[in-house]
Amino acid sequence: MVNECVILADDPSALVELCGISTLERLLRTLQRCGIERVTVLSSTADPIAKELARPSWPREQLNLTLRTRPAGPVRLEQIVDVWPRNSDAIPLLLVIPGGSVFDPRLLRAIVSQNAPTVLVDSGVGARIQALIGSAPDTDLGKLCGPALLEYDWASAQNGLLEEGLRNGLEHDSLAALDVSAQPSYYISMCRKLRPFWFPAPSLSNRKLGERVLLDSIQKGPPDIPAWFHAPIETFLVSHLCKTPITPNQLTLFCNVVAWTVTILLVTGHLAWGLGLALIVGVLDGLDGKLARLKLETSKAGKLEHLFDALFENSWWLALAWHLSISGKLPDAFSYLALLIGAEVLNALARASIVRYYRKSISELGPFDRIFRLVGGRRNIYVWILVLGLICGSPSGAFKLIAWWEAVTAAVHLTRAAWALSALRSQSAAG
Repeated sequence: MVNECVILADDPSALVELCGISTLERLLRTLQRCGIERVTVLSSTADPIAKELARPSWPREQLNLTLRTRPAGPVRLEQIVDVWPRNSDAIPLLLVIPGGSVFDPRLLRAIVSQNAPTVLVDSGVGARIQALIGSAPDTDLGKLCGPALLEYDWASAQNGLLEEGLRNGLEHDSLAALDVSAQPSYYISMCRKLRPFWFPAPSLSNRKLGERVLLDSIQKGPPDIPAWFHAPIETFLVSHLCKTPITPNQLTLFCNVVAWTVTILLVTGHLAWGLGLALIVGVLDGLDGKLARLKLETSKAGKLEHLFDALFENSWWLALAWHLSISGKLPDAFSYLALLIGAEVLNALARASIVRYYRKSISELGPFDRIFRLVGGRRNIYVWILVLGLICGSPSGAFKLIAWWEAVTAAVHLTRAAWALSALRSQSAAG
């Protein structure tokens, strides 16, 4: 797998800021997450690029960076050869990529995993980014996206402009084409279909469109009913938070402080205040992950968020059970708590089995599952039920309902998982 690259970075395109970071910084963070270890930045405007690279940035601190200068003008293949790593025999392929463009991480992972000289092209540009990629060069195979895997012998045998060399290589089959349109549209980690995106640094008039593409790419799916209301609020907040020094971990900490305040309020019987804050947590809980994905600031510590979520979520149900039991409103509240938690465990096992064997969310198995996801048992659904129960004067009835709702959800998911795994075994046996 390729672990070295040359970035062609010139001011101003490489320094265009989108959602709080420059296109060059975004590319460096993406490359680190794709396994690249050493980067040579080749620039005809070394001073502003050097200033950008000198900024402290932990999300790409593992990269070994070298800045080299080149004459002004279009990039020539000879300039690439001049900065090729000295141990060229040990590096059969080198990634060459423009620093003034934005790339979906899936595209960069796809190209660095190739084992032959390859150029990224797009034969069917999506309508939503048509206005962003108009400046990209055309080839017979589609738009020339920019990234290319090159061999030293091929590059050193060429003369002239890099763009012309890539065109000729594609035309004469000395370079293979990796078509964006042929890449899978299902985004496993986002649990949704999303066409891989790319675009050159947008002009000032198109900058909002570029940011909308990035903001759309961080939305997980498919949503439940509360998420229909949460998602636009979260996106609005993240679009502003990304331009501040606030970090995802700080948002996680703030969300947990508010969430555990909810626990205290519920256990002490202040249900209205507690459930009101719980509604706010429904929005706060999505901000840290979205901000981390938007600015590529994901970390190992951030992965603990799911554990923190599970802890405070179950503390809410425990606090409610305690209050309803000691207040006499639901003497057998802990029986319903046991039903709720037991069903949650079975539900988690069903979901995990589908992710393991199908590499997708259980809600993506089919149309029924996508519809069921809208109302299936989840924390946000339960908070809404509890709020309605409180408004109607029956919080104990609402607590019983969410326990049975989780049991029904677990039963549906276990049935669907058993059916899907049985179908998979039948296909394997037939094959």
